Amino acid sequence: MDMIIFVVVLNAVITGAILWIASKITAVHLNFSHTLIAAGGAALVSLIPSFGWVLSIIVLFYLLKQFSDADIWPDIILLVLVSQLILFAVGTTLGSI
Repeated sequence: MDMIIFVVVLNAVITGAILWIASKITAVHLNFSHTLIAAGGAALVSLIPSFGWVLSIIVLFYLLKQFSDADIWPDIILLVLVSQLILFAVGTTLGSI
C-alpha cells in the first residue's frame, strides 16, 4: 500500500511540474499548486481497473478547466499535448542514460 501511495505522489509531482512548465509555454495561466492537484486527481482516478485511464483524462481536463480561464479547445488540449511531449522527451533522455 505504501508503494502505491509513493507512486501516485511521485506521478502527481512529476506530471504537475511538467504541466506547469507547459502552461508557461502555452500561456495558460496556472499555479503550480493547481497543476499538482489536477495531476494528483488524475493519478488517483487512473488506479481504477479497466477504465481508470479514460476517467483520469476526463478528470485532468475538468480540473485544468476549473483552475484556469482557458477554453478546452485549443488551450487545454494544447497544454496537455505539450506536457506529454515534454514528458516523452524527458523520459527518452533519461532512458538513454
